[in-house]
Amino acid sequence: MPGQWADLHPDLLRHIYTKLYDPVDFICFRAVCKGWCTGAPPSERPPQFPLLLERNLDHKYSSEFKLYSLPTGKTYSLQLPEAQNKMFFGQSEGYLVTCRAVDHDCSPALLNPFTRTELLLPFDNCYYFIPLYIGTTDPIRNPDGVVMLVYCHEKGQHRIGFWNKDEYNWGLRGADSCLQRIISGRPVVFHKGRLFFIGYSWHITFECRLYAIDLTTGGKLFDVGFPDQIHRFDCLVDAPSALLGIVQHHLCSYDVALEECWFEVYQLEEGEYPPHWTKLSNIGDLMIFLNPYNGFCVSANGFHKFHGIRGNCIYFTRWNGNDHNSRRLIGRYELGEERSEVVGHPRETSGTWIVPNV
Repeated sequence: MPGQWADLHPDLLRHIYTKLYDPVDFICFRAVCKGWCTGAPPSERPPQFPLLLERNLDHKYSSEFKLYSLPTGKTYSLQLPEAQNKMFFGQSEGYLVTCRAVDHDCSPALLNPFTRTELLLPFDNCYYFIPLYIGTTDPIRNPDGVVMLVYCHEKGQHRIGFWNKDEYNWGLRGADSCLQRIISGRPVVFHKGRLFFIGYSWHITFECRLYAIDLTTGGKLFDVGFPDQIHRFDCLVDAPSALLGIVQHHLCSYDVALEECWFEVYQLEEGEYPPHWTKLSNIGDLMIFLNPYNGFCVSANGFHKFHGIRGNCIYFTRWNGNDHNSRRLIGRYELGEERSEVVGHPRETSGTWIVPNV
């Protein structure tokens, strides 16, 4: 037995940290000392179960956050001074897209709430931002780059913004009129190097369709209508094998119990032309975590040791009632059983599902 914990053999360290499926446990493990941080590289971290990141309800622009772990039911406090007086425009790959809520400063930034790393993006004069891709392997040959949908307030146009840390400038693309069909507040998602969004059809009054955009040119690749009896999708999800469209039922009906909420899942079939939708009753070991207008998938493989965690499920949040005593609940819908149940009780705020990038 070594004289100090810092002297533990690397093989023993690895045996320990590869079993830390709770992201906070893995982060705390690496924070013990320099040797443990070096000995537990992020590239070897075990699968991380998403956390629910919640802001202090008393001040919507505060630096106080809570992290809720569904598998353990634990709530952790998080101080993030970099988030003071900033609003969020969604998350991608563990990063939040932020913008100052005061002084009319519309410059966006990427903020990692777990490492407190902040990256200012050299773009301004825009009204809102939607993160599409943040990572180190860009499908359009832009290593260590960022791809975002931005709304240019001065020109009144949606554009695609590309940024590379070595260029210090945004490259804006997408003057094609198709991008101007994007409906604010409707799903937008990045899938296999393309932009998908719900937009107006200019040929049929009041009809919406799903559009696929080539991000290198901003031009339309194809568009497809919705399945029969479906007028819209509430969420679009970038799944490993295909794009998924999700329809929510009763999620916003506060007079309906959570157990009566249910979902429909459709898969976009691109193998045949024209593309079409297929309704799914099984998504295998995938777990879908829903944020407003979009979501992401995580494999349930490795999480079975946590009681009740399993695949073929959708995890979502909703208010329990509409009075002052209501609170936010976490629900799980099982596609095979076609039923929902309450599985978590976080704080009052809606929160954002996020997988730590450490």
